[in-house]
Amino acid sequence: MRHLIFWGAGAAQQLGMRITAEQGKFICSLTDAADPGRPLEKRVSEALGPVGEARWRAALFDLITILGDSDAAYMSIGAIEADQLDAMRRNWRKDASEEELRKRIIDLRLVYDWPALKSVVRLCPGRATDRFRLNDLFNLLDMHIPPGSGFRGPVRGGRECTESGPQFLDVRRLVGAKNALLIILIAMFYIDYRVCVDSKREGLEQYRDFLIVLGHQMQNEAFGLAMKHGLDQPEFYQGDVSFVSINYDPIALWAGFIANRELNHSAAVPHIGSPALPLHLFHDMGHLIPSRAIAPRPPNAAWYPMNEAAAQRLNELSSGGEARVRLTKFLFPHGSLCWRECPDCGKLSAYHGDDWDLCSRGLIPPPPLRAFDSEPCPARISGEERRRRESGAVDARKCLHCDTITFAHHTQVMMQSSFKPRPPSFIEEIERDLRATTMRADHVIFMGYSLPQDDVTYRAFFSARRQRSGQVHCTVVDKDAGDPAWCGPDELKRRIAAGELKESSPARAARDIFGEDKVRLYTGGIPRVFLDQGRATAAKLHRLLTWSS
Repeated sequence: MRHLIFWGAGAAQQLGMRITAEQGKFICSLTDAADPGRPLEKRVSEALGPVGEARWRAALFDLITILGDSDAAYMSIGAIEADQLDAMRRNWRKDASEEELRKRIIDLRLVYDWPALKSVVRLCPGRATDRFRLNDLFNLLDMHIPPGSGFRGPVRGGRECTESGPQFLDVRRLVGAKNALLIILIAMFYIDYRVCVDSKREGLEQYRDFLIVLGHQMQNEAFGLAMKHGLDQPEFYQGDVSFVSINYDPIALWAGFIANRELNHSAAVPHIGSPALPLHLFHDMGHLIPSRAIAPRPPNAAWYPMNEAAAQRLNELSSGGEARVRLTKFLFPHGSLCWRECPDCGKLSAYHGDDWDLCSRGLIPPPPLRAFDSEPCPARISGEERRRRESGAVDARKCLHCDTITFAHHTQVMMQSSFKPRPPSFIEEIERDLRATTMRADHVIFMGYSLPQDDVTYRAFFSARRQRSGQVHCTVVDKDAGDPAWCGPDELKRRIAAGELKESSPARAARDIFGEDKVRLYTGGIPRVFLDQGRATAAKLHRLLTWSS
């Protein structure tokens, strides 16, 4: 049976990463859409909430101050006040002149139009209530930017700033607003992740251990598969569990990297084939995305992931390789915070930090201020990237293909709007791989993924899969206020009839697509679904993967 796990925002919620609704509240609080006029300090504290320790409040405060939060910033990019210069001075190289600080501020404002973003948010439905939806903001931007049209937006809390009425935001400013939204989301995820590695190491270890258990299963089943299929056949080298991360953060993938690395370097690694060679586990990303090599390899070296072609060649008995390979497909159809699209060559590079540590602080590249990453630039980084990072542009990363320096606004993520522009070629390739993987799946598992109504692409994939030959089942892992329990189709039907599940419940949405008799529910959430007394176990994994009514 082939299993396809959709890894949604709820899967990382236990680690402190904000789910979609909380991301909307974060944006709404910072832009002051509900209560115009509040001081920035209060908005930052409210947005960060419990994770708002002093260093992160100061970093986010400096970022928004520099981008221009005052009334004057609506009308002139060059309106730079004393407090903005002070904020920039804290985040740039020592002894920089005022002229250099002003240039750096304007450089950031040219890319990230924070005043325009505030205006756009104030046009969104539900902006003054708890019903603000991030999707509405994405829709407003993606509906106007591709055709090159603009619109008029309120400023200064809705009060007009010009004699002719609300300020007109042309497409240039809307692009800046979208970049500002991107950098605020990057800052939010970056802060949440840094808090996670500092305070939730045990939680990260549980996720890694779950993937180690899955890796052991892949190792154990390899011997039976090798007796039925050639090692260079897809039936052998393709794992029967694939992942689709709907999240921008790479936490699950990184836990998988660490898990596979431990298994591949273990003294107990199994050997297979004739001659017998070690069996190694790798990930197939759906697109060959090189990553910056992690120490002890030199940073200029590109580290390529495995794919089916390479696995097939390595597994050929005549290849003379040093290992046999099995793959776990791990797709990011929405992009990742670790990805940069080069503005020069247009190719994609990935950056996963500088050390093989589950709690690596460098996993997610930081926003463009030193307050977010005050640690010295690693000694292994040299040349123009080092000069930029030491000056204060800590988000600078060198393209692995042509050496052009990329920055945070080159991060490649697809915002989930209903007016999706044509994606870059690499995202399109991943989406096609996702469709093919979905069509082969016998069991779809939603782990923290809510299957919202506006995810029309995935709903269409699932509906198309149901119409093909062969049955497909669905497991929904959700968090319920009650005691954790497995609910088969009959119990799920009873709960719905009794009004115990919300209309927005992902289990209800899944039943509409897969059928009433093909959906079951686990109510304990993640990571509880794969834990037994706090530890990931093979028995819990078996229960998750074995569909039963």
